[in-house]
Amino acid sequence: MGLTARIKGTALYQEMIPQLLAVFFFMSFGALNFGYNNGWWSCVLAIPEFAEYYGPPGSTTFPSSWLSAGTGTANAGMLIGCFIAGPLSHRVGRKWAIVVLVSIALVGMIIQNAIQNYWAVMSGRMINGISMGIEANVIPVFMAELAPGAIRGTLVNFYQFWQMTGVLLSTATWSFRVVMIVQIFIPVVLLAIVWFLPESPRWLLTKRRREDAFKSLDFIREGSGATREDLNTELDFLMASIEDQETNHHATTYADCFRGSNGRRTLIAVGVQVLQQLQGNSFASTYGVLYMKQIGITDTLQAQVARVCCALFGAIVAFWAADGVGRRPIMMISAGLMWGSMWVSAGLSRWWPGALTGAVSNGSLAVLLLWSICNTGGWGSCVWITTSEVATTQLREKTVSIATMFSFTMVLLVSFINPFVQYLPGNLGSGVGFVYGSFSLIAIAFVYFVLPELRGRGLEELDELFQSRVPARKFRHYTTHTAGAKTADFRKAESTVEI
Repeated sequence: MGLTARIKGTALYQEMIPQLLAVFFFMSFGALNFGYNNGWWSCVLAIPEFAEYYGPPGSTTFPSSWLSAGTGTANAGMLIGCFIAGPLSHRVGRKWAIVVLVSIALVGMIIQNAIQNYWAVMSGRMINGISMGIEANVIPVFMAELAPGAIRGTLVNFYQFWQMTGVLLSTATWSFRVVMIVQIFIPVVLLAIVWFLPESPRWLLTKRRREDAFKSLDFIREGSGATREDLNTELDFLMASIEDQETNHHATTYADCFRGSNGRRTLIAVGVQVLQQLQGNSFASTYGVLYMKQIGITDTLQAQVARVCCALFGAIVAFWAADGVGRRPIMMISAGLMWGSMWVSAGLSRWWPGALTGAVSNGSLAVLLLWSICNTGGWGSCVWITTSEVATTQLREKTVSIATMFSFTMVLLVSFINPFVQYLPGNLGSGVGFVYGSFSLIAIAFVYFVLPELRGRGLEELDELFQSRVPARKFRHYTTHTAGAKTADFRKAESTVEI
């Protein structure tokens, strides 16, 4: 078989039509705000001028209590946003939830720039954090519900790609006033884009809005060659699966998220979210520059740009790997490399005789760059893919809301506690890397024993797999038979005809 034939035989070639690519490219644009907001705050903490302008009088650094409060307020806002997101998205739909989160973001950003006071900036960051919490729930779910199962990992990965692009953009200038003002551009663009996006056909069907669901699916499939009959057949299968779940597996409350097979699905979503943070994700995004100073890296701002570029490279690799290799192997391999990288960097700093300089300092930086690639390519990308796809349609908003609340609670704890552990009174210094690295070993065990392989499966297929209590290591080869399987089989047949 020639190379051209091999390419045409891939699910990516068969499913990725220009209209679908455009929808996902622009739908995920809001994640730019998430990455940019975290990125600019981490960078300006290392700028003496920022501390002189906003910090205590006569000081060029922030005390631990200010660092803790400054980072924690935004994370507290995210936690509030997660709590709001589920009911909001369920009631008004995915599109209008985006309109709400953009409006909240603009209010927060205006406050940050209009009032020249540290605590006013913190208030604005908290308000913007609420919008980011809503976004972390709505956009990945929106993407998972629109994506064909065969390339869902690739498409949902746009969310992580834009996050890391946002972090990279935040490092483009070291004038903190410019960085703070430029962030307003992101929600303005998203507000202009959202009106052209289709609503989720699955959400519309749960509201029994069949005609609107058809229009939405027709918009997504434009250019695919799908006929009106094809679209109606696909909607029939989706509706049959939704009705089957509502009749035979009725679940509508938060308590249902912890019962039966849904409890297992909630455990998976919560587990991957929490373990991502415990492995050092929030630590690196918030205190990464300060940590690099402690391990002997002199030009920390340049090193931070390099770290973010490596993270973005990891997100780009995940476009292929998430569906091409699968979630389980990527997450286990990357967690192993993250463990080794974090321990090596901390070990060199703690026990190398004298200060880290020259080749040793560069080696310490190299393993941190490897950690960044693995963190984003293996966990950053697959965590959002898994969280958005693992829940049943009836409980998707609620399950994702619970998972992200746990995640941002962990972010909040890390943000508040880390300064007191890394600096006084704990004074672990660079040894804090041993703590985060150790959690990567736990992550490997969690993925192996708990997380099933979800790639290539339709969302409705996953209902049967979980309700049949299929063990995590047998998911990949299990054959489904219910309405969800018919939906997935129809999509495969339809995409094959479209070649």
